[in-house]
Amino acid sequence: MYCSTSQCDSLDTINQKMSTALARARHAVVAQKSARDIDHVRRRRVATHHHRCRRRRSGVDARASSTTPEALKDVKVGFIGAGAMAEAIARGFTSPTRGVLDASRVYAYVGPRGRASPRTEVWEQSLGARVVGEARDVAEACDVIILAVKPHMIEHSCQELKKVIDVDRHLVVSVAAGVSAASIERWLGSHHAARVVRVMPNTPCAVNEAASGVAAGDKATESDMALVCALMESCGIVEVVPEKLIDAVVGVSGSGPAYVFQVIEAMADGGVLNGLNRDVAMRLAAQTVMGAAKMVLETGEHPGALKDKVCSPNGTTIRAVAALERGGVRAAFIDAVCASTNRSIELGAEQRSSHTAKK
Repeated sequence: MYCSTSQCDSLDTINQKMSTALARARHAVVAQKSARDIDHVRRRRVATHHHRCRRRRSGVDARASSTTPEALKDVKVGFIGAGAMAEAIARGFTSPTRGVLDASRVYAYVGPRGRASPRTEVWEQSLGARVVGEARDVAEACDVIILAVKPHMIEHSCQELKKVIDVDRHLVVSVAAGVSAASIERWLGSHHAARVVRVMPNTPCAVNEAASGVAAGDKATESDMALVCALMESCGIVEVVPEKLIDAVVGVSGSGPAYVFQVIEAMADGGVLNGLNRDVAMRLAAQTVMGAAKMVLETGEHPGALKDKVCSPNGTTIRAVAALERGGVRAAFIDAVCASTNRSIELGAEQRSSHTAKK
């Protein structure tokens, strides 16, 4: 069949247009499939995150199933030591929003100065707790005894308690870094099968946003873990870990608030340097940290992926990230966690060597 040049050109144009249309159609199909795949992956990631959260919570809930809020209201909790951490935990327990204890069921031994201690006013007037004169008074009044003294004072506190500990009644909870459950069991007396649970909380307990690691001692029962987890969940999230990993918990979350406070302070200082008022810069920095943390927890996305989404090519954020990398910020944080973890391990070694030297 013969066709003129103009007709052939017209056919070529039609073929080209058809090829282009087919290519676009194929591209659209591929794009649609990719979008479905991406959406599927995203949904799977979110579902996996929620599943992990449910699994993590369900692990605690399974142990805590027998410990209802009503049951907790009958528990009396006493603190040996009344410093900042003890106060933060007590505020979490008695918080009007998420608390599980009435303040009248919280007792505290503030130290040898007794009612002359300035901490007495904080615990009685601000917290509404009951201050007692001796450590043994806590054991006589309470079911759960929280050892909240410095690590080097734990052994002395145990010596004061060993004569009044009732293994059928008392559960001993330690928040001291570096002191093993076995050491506490031993100091409470070999004839006592003391039930000990270690908890590593952090100071955001006071605002019900703590991150706490919980580990069972050899004698602690599932019911004991249920009780402790239920108490600590009133302060924030709880992660149950083997005791050998408690030192790492110290490094990440136990000491962690101090790292973040420095980050907020430094960000606010940068804002002031660039003209912002101090209070405005501080609020912006603190809210930014809280919002970023919430995105990590709620989306389940890797922090690196969330960071990449903020960094546009040759933009302000990637310039800032590059400055942080030059300053070695990531390495500094890793070093900080390791330093805290190692110090917790050292504290345990010091306690063991001190106890050996006394023999």
